[in-house]
Amino acid sequence: MPAGLQSTPLNICIVGGGFGGLYTALYLQKYRHLQNSRITLIEPNNQFVFFPMMYELITDELKQWELFPTYSRLLAGTTVQWQQAHAESIDLEQQTVSVSSGETFTYDYLVMATGAKSRPMNIPGLDEHAQTFRSFHDALILNERLASLVRAQAVQPSTDGMEPISVTAVGGGASGVELACKVADYLGDRGIVTLVEHGSRLLSSMPKGIRRQANRALAKRQVNVRLETSVSSIGADTVTLKAGDATATISSQLTLWAVGTQPQPWLGTQPVKQNDYGQRATRRTLQLVDYDNVFVLGDSADVRGPKGNLAPNTAQAAFQAASKVAENLAAMTTGRSRKHFN
Repeated sequence: MPAGLQSTPLNICIVGGGFGGLYTALYLQKYRHLQNSRITLIEPNNQFVFFPMMYELITDELKQWELFPTYSRLLAGTTVQWQQAHAESIDLEQQTVSVSSGETFTYDYLVMATGAKSRPMNIPGLDEHAQTFRSFHDALILNERLASLVRAQAVQPSTDGMEPISVTAVGGGASGVELACKVADYLGDRGIVTLVEHGSRLLSSMPKGIRRQANRALAKRQVNVRLETSVSSIGADTVTLKAGDATATISSQLTLWAVGTQPQPWLGTQPVKQNDYGQRATRRTLQLVDYDNVFVLGDSADVRGPKGNLAPNTAQAAFQAASKVAENLAAMTTGRSRKHFN
């Protein structure tokens, strides 16, 4: 008998409060037969990060309160119980989630939306001198660094005009392009922005129209784009680049690291099927291959479209997947068929 037809309320655990996890919890609210369920969102951070718009903070187009609302505020008026803790281990057989506070939660249904982290790379000076842009803390640091560079430039003694502020963004994906454009907007003619990409084109996984728009935006802002170029090392105020057999060291008072991510580690005590990137293999219904009552979405999921194409690792895709997870979970509890995520 479907779990939702039982007399006892359901326990639904959601691990991860990014776009996938948070919005799954919110979408579950619209299903009346789940209103008596215990829905627990396990997320250690106090504030949600509206990542797709976080770049607008650099140019003051959006404010901190708009981009980093607290979970308390977002979940007010819902039945979702927010557990501010790290999920440490999951037992798929016992159907339990153990968290850093020492508590253990049992579940009937589990949603894994743990997201991704920066991929470690063995580049001298990377950890010491490069700035990432993935969190509330990162955003605050970047804003202060930029403001500090502008203040220092304003008081520097020079008879030939101000020395331009040099910024390097590494990574030609969506994040790197956004960062390069917004930093160029912030600095204007006070700075020089360089965008470095190891491949032969920017936004390689995106449609041609979007790539054309990105190239026009970068050209308009006079961003210096270096393709087929890798980073050999990063110093406090320099970056050493390699293109083919040629090596060059350029000034970089601020180096922004926007290169690839990898899924957060699997927390389960039982191994599951994964692809070469560490993403968990899911059905097109977003259920884990070997466990019907476990859903996986977002950056940590390997979910394929009808032609075998992998769903993109974007906040927008995670947001859309959250709606399908909630729909399919609700369907399972009433014995209805599940639908594919496209």
